[in-house]
This record gives sequence, structure tokens and C-alpha cells, in this order.
Amino acid sequence: MAKRTQILFEQDAHLPGGAYFAAADELGMDTVYVLVGRRERLSPADADLLDAWRAAAPAARAAAIATLSGAVPHATTLAPKTQFNDATIGQQFSGDVDLRNQTLVVKPSGTKKKAAR
Repeated sequence: MAKRTQILFEQDAHLPGGAYFAAADELGMDTVYVLVGRRERLSPADADLLDAWRAAAPAARAAAIATLSGAVPHATTLAPKTQFNDATIGQQFSGDVDLRNQTLVVKPSGTKKKAAR
């Protein structure tokens, strides 16, 4: 674009076309602000956050929303695992269980062992 063309645009003697605004946007000009006086561009930090959000897996997005809203996402809170090496286990519980506001009761089997003498 010629210097004279830019001067005419700035003097409101000539209106730029769409190609002008597309090229100006690629150079980083806030075209919405030039046209209507309202800022639309994101700050670099906000743009980085939006890029990370768009690239994130659904589980990561859910965790981010929960963290930002102050909630703890149920699916991402994992209970610590217990490992038993060289041990005999009568029963074993396994799986993902939500026990909030509930009680887990483990009762012995119906048979009684004789006391050791």
C-alpha cells in the first residue's frame, strides 16, 4: 500500500477495504478498535491461557474449571493406593467409590475361628 493511500485513510478522504483490514490485523492492529473504538484483543497472558485451554484434554479442562471455581472435581481426586507385599489378605476392596456422607461397614464372616491355645 502506498504512503499516500494511508494518509487518505487517516484523513477520512478514502475508506479502506476488507483486504486492508485483513492485512492490518495480521500485523497486529486492533481492527475493531479502529472501526468502532472498542478494544477486542486479548492480553498476551490471556491469549496464552486460551491457547492452553483449546489444546487441553477434556479432563484437564474439567480440572481447570473446578480449580478456578473452588470446587474439587470428583473424577480427578484419587485416593492413595495401598500395596500389600508378602501378606495374606482375606478380603480386598478395589475400585473407584465415592463415599462422601456414607459409611462403609465391614463385618466378619459368619464362621468363628477357635481361639488359639
